[in-house]
Amino acid sequence: MLCSCFGVKSGAVSSYGVPMTPTMKARNSEAKDCDPRIPLTQKQKYVLTKNWKGIDREVCAAGVEMFLKMLSLHPEYYKLFPFHTIATSSEEKQRMDDCLRAHAESVMKFFGHTIANIGNTEKFFELLNENGRSHAHKKYFKPEMFWVMEEPFLYSVKLILGERYTDNMDSIYKTLITIMLTEMEKGCELEIKSLNRASNE
Repeated sequence: MLCSCFGVKSGAVSSYGVPMTPTMKARNSEAKDCDPRIPLTQKQKYVLTKNWKGIDREVCAAGVEMFLKMLSLHPEYYKLFPFHTIATSSEEKQRMDDCLRAHAESVMKFFGHTIANIGNTEKFFELLNENGRSHAHKKYFKPEMFWVMEEPFLYSVKLILGERYTDNMDSIYKTLITIMLTEMEKGCELEIKSLNRASNE
C-alpha cells in the first residue's frame, strides 16, 4: 500500500515515483556514475552522510521519537513488538522503557548503516532487501506495514536535527525514505512468496 502522496500525474519521475525537477535532472546528468535507482547526486549523497552524523550522536533518542510517533498514530501495532506491555503506560514511562529504547536504537542504527553505504549501491540495496526479508518471518507483519514508518522517520529526523534540517535536507530525506521503504517492502514480499511456495511443495 504505497502512500498516495508519491503518485505523480505528469512529468518525469524516478523509478520510485519521486518527481524529477529540472534541477534534479541537471544534477543527475552531471553525476554520470549515479545509479538510477537512487535519484540523488553524488553531492546529495555526501551531504546526507554528513548530516546523518547529527542523528548518530543521538541515535537512541531519534529512534524513540520515531517509534512513539508511529505508535501514537497506529496503537494497534504495539502487538508487533516485544515492548507491547507498555501500550497503556504514560509517555514518560514509555520513553524510559529499556526494551523500547534498545529496539528503537537498533532500527536507527540500521538506517545509519544503510545510509553509510549509499555510495555502494549493491551493498545499500542488499541491506534493505535482507531487512525486508527478515520481517516476513515476524508474526502479524505485512509488507505494506513498512510505510507506517515514513512520517515518523521524517518527524524524528527533523526534531533531532533542528536547524540542520533544511529544505534541501527535507527533499533528500523524503527521497531516501521512499527508496528504503520500497526496497524493504519488496524484500518482504519476495520472502513471503518464497515461504508460500515452500509450504505448498
